[in-house]
Amino acid sequence: MTLADRLNRIITEQEITKRNFAATLGISENYVYLLTGNAKKRPDHIAPSLARLIALEFGYDAEWIRNGQQIA
Repeated sequence: MTLADRLNRIITEQEITKRNFAATLGISENYVYLLTGNAKKRPDHIAPSLARLIALEFGYDAEWIRNGQQIA
């Protein structure tokens, strides 16, 4: 599962739009679309601080968000 897959899963499970996801996190919609889209230059990682913020706001494990692995 890619970073884009994980972020799209969070957005879907939370039943929010990408716009709301961006607004909640204080990041641009363009960045969310870059992270979650099919662009060839899509980043395959995000900053640990952003992963922690997503984890705090939406209740997901920060390590899972960053690299797909959950710490037991």
